[in-house]
Amino acid sequence: MRKGMYALLLIVLVSLGVIASGCIGGGTQTSTPQQTQSPTTQTSPTTPTQTTTPTPTETTQTQTTPTTTPTTEEECGSGKIVIWHAMHPNELQVFQSLAEEYMAMCPGVEIVFEQKPNLEDALKAAIPAGQGPDLFIWAHDWIGKFAEAGLLEPIDEYITQDILDKFAPMAREAMEYKGHYYAMPFAAETVALIYNKKMVKEPPKTFDEMKKIMEQFYDPANEKYGIAYPVNSYFISAWAQAFGGYYFDDKTEQPGLDKPETIKGFEFFFKNIWPYMAPTADYNTQQSIFLEGRAPMMVNGPWSIGDVKKAGIDFGVAPLPPIIENGKEYWPRPYGGVKLIYFVKGIKNKEAAWKFVKWLTTSPDAIKTLALELGYIPVLKEVLNDPEIKSDPVIYGFGQAVQHAYLMPKSPKMAAVWGGVEGAINEILKDPETANIPEILKKYQEEILKNMQG
Repeated sequence: MRKGMYALLLIVLVSLGVIASGCIGGGTQTSTPQQTQSPTTQTSPTTPTQTTTPTPTETTQTQTTPTTTPTTEEECGSGKIVIWHAMHPNELQVFQSLAEEYMAMCPGVEIVFEQKPNLEDALKAAIPAGQGPDLFIWAHDWIGKFAEAGLLEPIDEYITQDILDKFAPMAREAMEYKGHYYAMPFAAETVALIYNKKMVKEPPKTFDEMKKIMEQFYDPANEKYGIAYPVNSYFISAWAQAFGGYYFDDKTEQPGLDKPETIKGFEFFFKNIWPYMAPTADYNTQQSIFLEGRAPMMVNGPWSIGDVKKAGIDFGVAPLPPIIENGKEYWPRPYGGVKLIYFVKGIKNKEAAWKFVKWLTTSPDAIKTLALELGYIPVLKEVLNDPEIKSDPVIYGFGQAVQHAYLMPKSPKMAAVWGGVEGAINEILKDPETANIPEILKKYQEEILKNMQG
């Protein structure tokens, strides 16, 4: 599931390289972000998330175990709950163990996980025929198109302010679409600043401090640079959205490349970060620069940590630092994704399913298990403040970055935006020093609007 938010156009594939990763999801063992197919002709760049791994369809049924702490049917519900997924085996094993723990407390409940190699197609075929599961697990980028297609069951009657207050803001936003709640969140993903502690003892607290570090280490004559930073629509979204700009607004369902705030963010990146980089947008090249010790910092996601560890780098993770202008903070806001458990239209056992999902997503022990065993970034605020989580530099560092992330748009119309943003970036990259960024962004704003109209 960790590959989901968008199937890239050719131009995106060229620019993103390995980075083509989409919605948030499973496969925490992978070293690159993953990506999910969008049913539209236009596709989206990657965000780290969830992806399907083609494997034979298999049904895994967890076994009810005796419990010494009986609970009432009123507290647990009863009956069978079927969950479809596309998780990797290591993820499934942890989810099964949590389900077994729940069934031990609730012996009247049976939880069954079913693997689907092509989850999206399976759901779209089964749900209208009344043969779908009760729940499925995927990244939040499906919520718009599935809700629009009438394939999801609202859970508005269960969602209280008390429940919403338990989650980070991005997670609260991810579970809702056009006034209805359809899912519950359990993890998130975004990019952050990964720094080499031998070169940078403490992460920069402001962008001015970050710029001084880039200036200090920039030595292109010796192939050393101030920062390693892949350049594509996903990665530089942090700066496009730092001053209040955006690629696409879910509320108005309109693109925003021509907004003054978006233009300012693009100009900031190409004026203040690009000059200290190796002059390439390529993901692999930029990552290699950091792994080889030729840059003190890298902007990347959790999927890159395996390679950082293999390189033997003593590293830390922190959010991209805020820009201070006229006494005001402007936090870079990179795109982020959220892992959800969705409720399916025609769900057969809604009450019992809700009670299990509520337990799984709001239980600190369950979320902490997912974090420590799978590296999932918690969105349950209580867990983010747990001492054991705080002591894990990767989970805590990315967890703090999530607090400033900009939720990947949920509207199906976002599919028309990615190609336009990539086109604008590629045109700027032809000559970043002299590119007329406002005119280029306005040009591609018009192109996106035409594509959205079909």
